[in-house]
Amino acid sequence: MRKAGLREIVLEFGTDKQKACVLAGKKWRKESQDALQKVLDSKFGVVVIEGKGYKMEFTLEEEYDVEKEIVDGRASNGQGQVPLNYEQAFPIMIIEHLLNRSETEPLTINKWLLNIMIITDKMFQASKLRYSMSALEKESEKLVENKVIESGQEYLVDDFVKREIERLQKYFMNVVRKLVKAKIITHQPYQMAKCEKPNTYEYFDEKLGEWIREESTQISYIELSSYVVSEIAKMERTLQNSPKFRELTGDEIQRYRNKPIVKEYWTEHKKQLNLITDETGKRLYIVFTYEAHALFVRAGINPIINWLETNNKEALAFYDSDEAKYFLQNRIGFHEALNKYVVDLAKVRQEKFQNKSVNDLGGKANIHKYEDNKYRVTQDLMIKGLYVEAFHKLQGYYGQTFKN
Repeated sequence: MRKAGLREIVLEFGTDKQKACVLAGKKWRKESQDALQKVLDSKFGVVVIEGKGYKMEFTLEEEYDVEKEIVDGRASNGQGQVPLNYEQAFPIMIIEHLLNRSETEPLTINKWLLNIMIITDKMFQASKLRYSMSALEKESEKLVENKVIESGQEYLVDDFVKREIERLQKYFMNVVRKLVKAKIITHQPYQMAKCEKPNTYEYFDEKLGEWIREESTQISYIELSSYVVSEIAKMERTLQNSPKFRELTGDEIQRYRNKPIVKEYWTEHKKQLNLITDETGKRLYIVFTYEAHALFVRAGINPIINWLETNNKEALAFYDSDEAKYFLQNRIGFHEALNKYVVDLAKVRQEKFQNKSVNDLGGKANIHKYEDNKYRVTQDLMIKGLYVEAFHKLQGYYGQTFKN
């Protein structure tokens, strides 16, 4: 954890204009504060600001290994930060799938990524492992047997999958927003829930001469009404305002699920979520909620062709002499770029870690990040220079490959 005043923070992270402002003691404006906040959010997982103006005190925790993209609303935000084939092929793959797909129901982002073949079925199944420790252990044992990872490196599986899934999810939604803005597709998000309603069935067993009661669970997936969404929000607000959990930040609740107090929060959250009722007072038995998305092509073929040619720097033609080959080449180009991109990002993280001084190692409050200190496995691999090799093997296992 690091604490510093406005002047110190601006001199380290601010623009030349912001630095000149604080050095001259001029009024610190809201526009400058908002811009600085975005920079800090891209570098640190926790940013707490107390006070106003030059009396502000910043608390910074959990410095990212690689800076996150600064979201500032610009249409071109993020362009040029990923490989060219990656940036160009992603929207082509989405449009191609939507033009030829048959499903109409809303899907989770991960399901869209699977159906569009941006991720493999192995990666899709692995994305669910973080919700089951036993499933994660079985997957890790399989990877050890296949010599993808070594015994003791099980944490890497969760680290790899979480990093890559979250990054692809964010990039997918950025492309969706871009296509919606261009009026190429229509996007409709839905708040959904998985419900597990207990049922009791009774029948008379003639042989035993007694009534038998059997219990089962009826599983359903429902779209949540605005009333139910509001009730869930109220429940979460009340829970976070309770004396027991008042000190928890939103970041801690979402990221540090192995901390005892956070575990207690999610246990209580699960209990209260299951008691939520709808407008009629009917209990829904919600197990968890999630967001699903419906996507449809709305543009004609000419607007699609014009958009693709305009937004692809090499002026790619939509129809080639062999349309199927054109789409396949874009798909292959994307996955080749993706496989290299994942490993390159791992190199950046490893080099940044290795460049730190000995006194800085582990100085990012990582001890409380995982109670069993599994994160130290990653640190050890980075120190030995084996982190990149591990990510290369995992990407080879979970990534898409094409044979000639």
